Amino acid sequence: MEDSEPSVTRVENVKTEVYRDGMLTKYVSNEAWDLGLYFMEPGLTTIVFSTESEDDGTADEWYGRAFEFYHIVQGEFTVWYGKDAESLRKREAKKIVLHEGDVVSYLPEWKYMVQNTGKIPGSFFWGKTQPPKDAKMREIEMLSLIE
Repeated sequence: MEDSEPSVTRVENVKTEVYRDGMLTKYVSNEAWDLGLYFMEPGLTTIVFSTESEDDGTADEWYGRAFEFYHIVQGEFTVWYGKDAESLRKREAKKIVLHEGDVVSYLPEWKYMVQNTGKIPGSFFWGKTQPPKDAKMREIEMLSLIE
């Protein structure tokens, strides 16, 4: 990264990836982090994702030890977090409710699940640090790409 220079990503050059739990527009992806916008319809729920150091195989996605944040642009979201994936899926875990303008930090060593619990389509700006180089992330399959 020492030889790299600052760069700009223009909206017209960004592609949107469609997943079963929402749409991802990724602006930056490099050695340090991924950054982008995520869009979710009311009622949609993300998969269970894990930022734990070890993959126990119970989360739908595993990133390895990573930090992540959301800045809520529009809408209301409920975030469930804990160590047990099934408790999250059943919404029996601890939760945080987020509103427009809120920022939430997802710390390593937890599992998370997010639902758009508002009445309008919601969006959030998100960022996630890259996991350690030896982590083989597991991610769900993209359904389509909008260019």
